Amino acid sequence: MTAHITGGLTVDLDNGPVRTRYDRDANGKQRAALIIGEGSDAFGITVTDSGPELLDQLQEAVSELRAWAALQERIKTSPEVER
Repeated sequence: MTAHITGGLTVDLDNGPVRTRYDRDANGKQRAALIIGEGSDAFGITVTDSGPELLDQLQEAVSELRAWAALQERIKTSPEVER
């Protein structure tokens, strides 16, 4: 099964917040989601039917993003190199 995207979207994480939510759908089935943003600006990524391997991929992707963000901060604070 592949990811199901209902319409394309790009979200600027800005300052979040990022949280998890656990609840039940209209049929009473338990579900879990990663929620980004708040109020009417929030969106969720449900992981209810995702296996552990996919969640590992998500964790790896977040680690890569963290490393990229740290590199960008180092670049901002390092002195410029003259050529």
